[in-house]
Amino acid sequence: MLSDRKPGEYIMIVDALDQAWQAWAQLGTHLGAEQWDRPTRLEDWTVRHVFAHYADIPGVLGAALNGEGAPESGAAPTFADAAELLAFMQRPGGVARTEADRIRDAGIADSRSTDELVAQFTEVAPRTIERLRGRDLGTLVPYSELGTVAAGEALRIQLMEAVVHYLDLATALELPKPGPPAGEPMRVTAALLAAIADPVHLIEAATGRSDTGIFPVLR
Repeated sequence: MLSDRKPGEYIMIVDALDQAWQAWAQLGTHLGAEQWDRPTRLEDWTVRHVFAHYADIPGVLGAALNGEGAPESGAAPTFADAAELLAFMQRPGGVARTEADRIRDAGIADSRSTDELVAQFTEVAPRTIERLRGRDLGTLVPYSELGTVAAGEALRIQLMEAVVHYLDLATALELPKPGPPAGEPMRVTAALLAAIADPVHLIEAATGRSDTGIFPVLR
C-alpha cells in the first residue's frame, strides 16, 4: 500500500537523514578519549552511551530494506504517519514508558569500541542512504513489533532521533547548536514534534493565549 505523501517529500527526508548521519560521523571521528566519557543531560549516559544507543539505526534500516518481516502487499498501515505512531508509543503504558529503563541500561552495557560505533555512520550509513534513494518509501515496513507504517514515516522518526540525540551530544561537548544538522533536519524534526501535540493547545500556547502545559510531547 502506498502512502498519501508525495514521493518528493520522502526524497527530502532521505537527504536530511544523510545530512544528520554525516554530522554524527564527523563528530565521532574527531572525539578524544575524555570527550567520549563526558556525562550528558540524559540520566547515567555519557557521550559514548548516546552513540551506542543510536548507532545501530543505519544497520537496522538497511535490514528493513531487505523486506524482513514485510507486510503482505495491499495491507493497510497500522499507523497513518510518524506522529500517530509516536503518540501511540507515548501513551500511558506505551513502550516509550515501559521500555525506558531497558533502553537506558542497554546503552550503558554496550561493549563496542568507539571505532565500531563511529563506523556505523562512516561505513554503514552511506550504504543505507544509497539504497534508500532507490526505494519506494511509500511502501509499508514493520516498526518495532508495534505495527506497520510507510517506510518514509519510519525514516522521519529516525531523523528526529538523530537530531534530538545530536543536540544531547552537542550540549555535553559544548558545541554550537544546531551545528551540522541545521536546516532541513531541524525543520523536519520540529514539524514532527509539533504534529504529536494537541493542535489547539499547541497553537494557543505558541501564540501566548494559553499557559496549558503541553510539553514534553516525547519522552
